[in-house]
Amino acid sequence: METPATCEIERLPKDLLVHVISLTSPGDAFSATAVSRAFHAAADSDTVWSRFLPSDLPRFAKKELPRTPPSTKKGLFRRLSDEPVLLPHKFMRMQLDKATGAKCFTLSASALQIPPYARRGNWTRVGSDFDYSKRGKRFLQAVVLGYIQGLDIRAKVQRKMLSQNITYVAYMVFKLPDRFYGLDFPFQDASFGVAGSESVRQVCLQGYIEDGDGANEPPRKHILPSCYPSRCDTIPPVDNVHFPRKKTDGWMEVELGEFHNEEGDGEISISLIQTSSRKSSLIVWGIELRTKQQRPT
Repeated sequence: METPATCEIERLPKDLLVHVISLTSPGDAFSATAVSRAFHAAADSDTVWSRFLPSDLPRFAKKELPRTPPSTKKGLFRRLSDEPVLLPHKFMRMQLDKATGAKCFTLSASALQIPPYARRGNWTRVGSDFDYSKRGKRFLQAVVLGYIQGLDIRAKVQRKMLSQNITYVAYMVFKLPDRFYGLDFPFQDASFGVAGSESVRQVCLQGYIEDGDGANEPPRKHILPSCYPSRCDTIPPVDNVHFPRKKTDGWMEVELGEFHNEEGDGEISISLIQTSSRKSSLIVWGIELRTKQQRPT
């Protein structure tokens, strides 16, 4: 049953409702369709969704979108936010954040800058570990870093590819095999941003963090035992060290840093480095750039 306030809304001109909804966010526009018939019609208009769709969408790989594209702007937005689309070289994919409309990117392992001595030509198929058909994760290979003297993983993205006035968080998606060592301490140094204003932090890949049992209980950090005895008697305090979280698909992700993207040119760099000791082994699937509001998967 419609309330008196809803009846009053029904009398507002559609152009006014369209203008008001276009000043909100994609998430609000999706919700507005349930308010009333008038709101539903206004929230579905191409005028609203033309505002939410980025004006600088990148080129997509062939056959990423159906031969007959969605007939409405809302349909196109929904397609680009529900499932990632590959870019032409197929080493990177893009997906819109459904709440804000910001462009989010994932760099496959093939797009990362890893020294040849670390790769050693070792790649593994990960198709059986992901539900690609439902989640759109179509990077079927991860790089295996075996016995290496140091860790040196880097990536670069053109700043103009990202949405403006959005805070991004960089995550590396990875796995530890059955046998590993040297990824606990010394901690690894991570950075994300443009030269001179990077977000810098220490991370520990050989561990994980889990939420506390109660609202007032802090998260707990765990360091996993190496397959060989630790080379140090004690590991320093980990209060300011970032630990990975376990993902629902069995992989892990560690936060490498935050970066607020404003107007500007140049490159944004992402790195994870620790070159002072030998270590083994690490399986890297890629790096995700998501908005700060997005929840881990």
